[in-house]
Amino acid sequence: MRVLMISNYFPPNYAGGAELSAFNACYGLRNRGEDCAVLSINGRLPEEVDQQRVYRGVPVQEVGYRLRCPRAAWQVFDPRVYRRVLYEIRRFRPDVVHVHNVSGTSLAPFLACRRLAVPVVLTLHDYWLLCPNNMLYRADGTLCEPAARSGWCGRCFRRYDFWGNVPGRRRVFSWAVRGVSLFVSPSQALIDLHVAAGYARRRFRLLRNGILPEHFEQPSTDRVREVAQDRGLYKSLLFAGAIVESKGMATLIQALPLLERYVDRLCLLVAGWGDQQFVSVLQTHTPSPVRMLGKVPFYEMGTLYSAADLTLVPSVWYDNSPTVIYESLLGGTPVLGSAIGGIPELIRERETGYLVPPGDPVALAEAVIDHFARSPLERRRMRRRCTQYAREQFDIDVHLGGLLSVYREASGKQLAQEEG
Repeated sequence: MRVLMISNYFPPNYAGGAELSAFNACYGLRNRGEDCAVLSINGRLPEEVDQQRVYRGVPVQEVGYRLRCPRAAWQVFDPRVYRRVLYEIRRFRPDVVHVHNVSGTSLAPFLACRRLAVPVVLTLHDYWLLCPNNMLYRADGTLCEPAARSGWCGRCFRRYDFWGNVPGRRRVFSWAVRGVSLFVSPSQALIDLHVAAGYARRRFRLLRNGILPEHFEQPSTDRVREVAQDRGLYKSLLFAGAIVESKGMATLIQALPLLERYVDRLCLLVAGWGDQQFVSVLQTHTPSPVRMLGKVPFYEMGTLYSAADLTLVPSVWYDNSPTVIYESLLGGTPVLGSAIGGIPELIRERETGYLVPPGDPVALAEAVIDHFARSPLERRRMRRRCTQYAREQFDIDVHLGGLLSVYREASGKQLAQEEG
């Protein structure tokens, strides 16, 4: 099967788990003998780019345009992207187009696919169909109700990716993706929120992400090697990802004083970068050691998971299906996550981790303290359960089998529409 994946970013230039999910899928499909290629296209880059490259065996056509117009209407439809997607589809002639995040590409890929009558599968990694900031998260820290009437969003959290804030946005976006045969979601929570907003449940397929453990490599940077060398000297907590409000960084910072009081030899490992307000607090935090590791390549993260005692995912928004949880469990590291979005679907309480209310620093601290109160033998057994659980639930072959089934179903739907 010939598959063209479209995403606004792709490794090694990537923003988070969505791009890693696309890479894992494309890499795995190619290893199965499928003809899969990537179009990484973005209309909001600082400079023009048009190049072919190969990333770990995956062929990538990388196309970038300078931001020409800041208006929301241009973010909804970029004619440059439309023309280029038409060209790439005609050149590659895919059996199916698999679209991932498109905030930098606009809705143009969907219209191009519709014009050429190509079956489309869309993996939803967040809530861009429903919300300009992709998160259903308001500026005051409250969550949006997906079933509420949609209009011009005036209370949205706008500090990160905020796009396409036009009147009647949900209706416009719903019309643009009407040609999508099937939506793929790694969490049931995301499906339920879209159904509450008016999307038909029959268009969704639940498919957990798959992970590729063979891509974990020995660290090449001193800062990561030092963490591995110091394993066992500290009771280590790991935060991996964007250091931003929506990921619960404020909650974690508020919990630190309690943790320092009740957990001896505590060390917080922070892999990522983000808001300077949070970065500055962490860099100057005393007396407990906080190791700021900066952005760590995904293929070196295995070393950090192995060195950490507990991974923290304290998100305060409807986090869909964080890649860090998949990878941490595979590495044998339990996860403490917020009971929100799709996070509870990935964690078995007190078996592979812990769940706490989002935005509650006391509950977070208590769960960490409880974890370290367990005997070393219990914690070792817990690590083994994490690895076994991840291998059973997040196997890449299971994911790829499900993905190919979705592709065949989508192609069948397109054929039925054409014959009808």
